[in-house]
Amino acid sequence: MPLLTAKRKRKLRSALRFFHYRMKNPRASRRVPTSGDRLIISLTTHPRRIHQVFATLESLCEQDIDAFDVHLYLSRRDKEVIGELPKSLRRLEGRGVKIVVTEADYRSYDKLVHALEAYPQATIITADDDMLYPADWARRLMDGAARFPGCIVCHRGHMLCESSPGSGEISYRVVKNRQAAGATQPNFALMPTGSGGVLYPPGVLDAMVFDAETFQALAPNADDIWFKMASLKAGTRCVRINPSNVDFLPTPAAGESALHEENIKQGGNDVQFANCLARYPELKPLMFGRPIDDERT
Repeated sequence: MPLLTAKRKRKLRSALRFFHYRMKNPRASRRVPTSGDRLIISLTTHPRRIHQVFATLESLCEQDIDAFDVHLYLSRRDKEVIGELPKSLRRLEGRGVKIVVTEADYRSYDKLVHALEAYPQATIITADDDMLYPADWARRLMDGAARFPGCIVCHRGHMLCESSPGSGEISYRVVKNRQAAGATQPNFALMPTGSGGVLYPPGVLDAMVFDAETFQALAPNADDIWFKMASLKAGTRCVRINPSNVDFLPTPAAGESALHEENIKQGGNDVQFANCLARYPELKPLMFGRPIDDERT
């Protein structure tokens, strides 16, 4: 019988890597190799994670690509709760990480909508604030974008399907457990999931992505769903670069999220899918039908 289960090994690896970044943060001097905001790695955080997000940022600063920028978005409301930033973040700011305080507070949406609005010509890669990303994480997404131009590229994603044929409804439990082929080729059914990181080339999302009043009403806790709707509205395909979903190491903060409990275990995603599909029924044929061949495939 093994001394450590796979789950415990993963937890140990995560703890060791987090400790590595805790030791590195006060000593590191390497600056982010800026791209002039042409390639932006973007994320957001909130007060409960403010003392651990440095580890995620350190992992992002280690990306093995030539030039990129890292933006951390904080709402003014959260900044007032936080007060002075932790030393760990002030050090990262001194090394080139841009910490942007926004008037609007869109929660998880903040990782994309502000960068998208301010830098419409940039390629934006979104990250989550409770993950530790490997050094080749961004490069592999960039390689995928080069292979599949005009597509949204991800490490993780689920192939959407109807809960029963012809129902026009989605059960996230069915989707999550579905072993569907086709994710590694550009298609309309794939919904990227943010924890793995998602690359958005310029112009791949419809302007509806900025409609805060609507997304807060229809999908307040499900940015993945709303971004998927905006990609369908723009006629953009998504592609996963891995044959199966990849789960990167989490930080200790990953166990603190109530959003996962609400969206997955309590069926919140199903409600938010239903809201969006009721508002945009014209997107169902793309999502559930056969991909339409055109020059991008």
